Amino acid sequence: MAVQNRRMPASPVNPDDERVLERFKPTTGLFVGVAGLLIAAFTLGYVVLSVHTVVGLRLGLGAVLGAVVVWVTQMRPRVTAYTHDLHVKGSLRDARVPYVLIDEVTMAQTLNVWVGERRFVCIGIGKSLGSDIRQRAKKERQGSLLGASRSREFSEKAEVAAPDQTAMSYHTFVVTRIEELVDQAKRELRRRGGTTDGQEVRRPYAVPEMVALAVTGLAFVVSLLL
Repeated sequence: MAVQNRRMPASPVNPDDERVLERFKPTTGLFVGVAGLLIAAFTLGYVVLSVHTVVGLRLGLGAVLGAVVVWVTQMRPRVTAYTHDLHVKGSLRDARVPYVLIDEVTMAQTLNVWVGERRFVCIGIGKSLGSDIRQRAKKERQGSLLGASRSREFSEKAEVAAPDQTAMSYHTFVVTRIEELVDQAKRELRRRGGTTDGQEVRRPYAVPEMVALAVTGLAFVVSLLL
């Protein structure tokens, strides 16, 4: 998948203006998630219409529990860019990371946001295993010929200089867009002469999902004892 290599307009920083700047589309888990939810819905519908027994109750509760698990593991992990911070949604816990605290953004099989030694991961955006292996192998070959740092510099310059380089991969776009927001926030902070004192990463729990897992899991276990 490719997107046009364009720079999006920067938005002014306003403490009272908290809005969504970018919703990054998932690159992994979507197919499995949709398929799992459809299977769970079909199973539940079949049980409600045709199987009015204890076995049907168990199947129905199992389908509901399966749907919750699929939602939590495949559909919920997402990344959204807000005005002041990056919202990295995990399965059961999120991270609200202020841009001014972000040191690095990397992309492998998951999207990784680094704040010092702390890493916040989104499993909903990432490269496939095969793509990641091929890219690592390519970097190793380039490093053996030119040296790691020189190879990286050469590749970046080649991408800029290539006349037909009009698009970038979606994975590259995600990293580039987040880096733009980080750079913009840090430049604005320096311009105002501010500091990062008081800025911190918030780690809210996904309470509705945790409650849903607990309730459906308990109900399913109880049904097995009937």
